[in-house]
Amino acid sequence: MSEEKPKPTTSKQNKLVGPGLGLIIMGVAYLIWWLSFIEYAINDPRWTHNIAYAIIILNVGLAWYHKTPLSRTIAMIQSFMLPITASGSFNTVICTIISSIILGIWIIIVVVEKTKGKKYFEKNLSKRGNNWLNMHTIIIAWILVGHMGLMFFIVRLPLEAQLYSYGEVAGYLINLPPESLEFATWAFNIGLFVLISVILWEQYKMGYNIQNNPWPRKSFWVVIITMGASLIALAIQSVTIGMDWVNLVYG
Repeated sequence: MSEEKPKPTTSKQNKLVGPGLGLIIMGVAYLIWWLSFIEYAINDPRWTHNIAYAIIILNVGLAWYHKTPLSRTIAMIQSFMLPITASGSFNTVICTIISSIILGIWIIIVVVEKTKGKKYFEKNLSKRGNNWLNMHTIIIAWILVGHMGLMFFIVRLPLEAQLYSYGEVAGYLINLPPESLEFATWAFNIGLFVLISVILWEQYKMGYNIQNNPWPRKSFWVVIITMGASLIALAIQSVTIGMDWVNLVYG
């Protein structure tokens, strides 16, 4: 009989897959994609909002792995930039810069905490308070990430045609481009709703997870499916209405 391979420790299993890894993959892929097509943002700065989205998603994913009150509080603050950016109420280039600065601050805090081997505010909080803050800050961050899709379907879609009739930069269109017929945007935002719902359900089942038990893998695979569906939607659009649909619809 062959020797049975030792099972990985619970902590190692927990760090392999889960919502954090999924969001990191999504954020990195999203960032690389838009940096590869940076000419779109250079020619039309309104497309910079996608870089802000990627940075925020990445930051929230990273914070899942560094479970400290300050780390996750910064990630929560970072995630507020997502609905702000998605609303088109502010210049998205500025939103991207702010999001990048917050990510930089988060990285510095994490490096300091790991180097010194201590967590900020740990001595100021009870064990219960520490667990409560760690869990609820990341929950709020996840919910705010979901607002990306909410802002698209509730705010942008109903107003886009009307605003465009007044001009190419009327209302939120001064900061965000038209995307009502971007198939990939639809697929991504719908997938995001599913993802956040699954993550919140997993969090409900896991609770504080003080024992550091392995996290369910459903949310991780929803990320992969969402990214795949977005690429398929992009391919479908390229062979149907094309990428220059704005001039065809609103021109």
